Amino acid sequence: MTPLTPWIYFAGPLFTAAEIDFNAAIATGLRAAGYSVYLPQEECAGTTDPHELFQICVRGIDGAALMVVMLDGTDADSGSCFELGYAYAKGMPVVGVRTDFRGSGEHLGLNLMLTHSCDRLLLTSLHPQPANPRIRYRGPNDPILPLLLDLLRGYSELT
Repeated sequence: MTPLTPWIYFAGPLFTAAEIDFNAAIATGLRAAGYSVYLPQEECAGTTDPHELFQICVRGIDGAALMVVMLDGTDADSGSCFELGYAYAKGMPVVGVRTDFRGSGEHLGLNLMLTHSCDRLLLTSLHPQPANPRIRYRGPNDPILPLLLDLLRGYSELT
């Protein structure tokens, strides 16, 4: 099931059925736009051995040209945190995506270690934000895929 290279490694949370469905829908949209996507939830389907799961994910990151990482709920215990850290250490471009509109604390619920590891960001905002070439903001009714595709333009390693 491994896609043709170069691919986007899509690091997304897998804690709920809704997250799994969301990841699949975004991957489908990216594929329809012509991108090759390595989606760990597909690549690891049916695998239960923890070492093998780890190897499948590392292999996916090692073969990727770029990572898209969901920043919602990502903490030091999550696989996405490891995936992003590994991609960053390899010097891989990373696009971070946040879908959560809740904000708390000084940084509105964003994990600064993760967001500052991203080259480009798709963030949420309830209020209009100034234009920024590396950050797109979406409101509550804005679809994610067109904004994500806009951020992916210009990464020549994906074409």
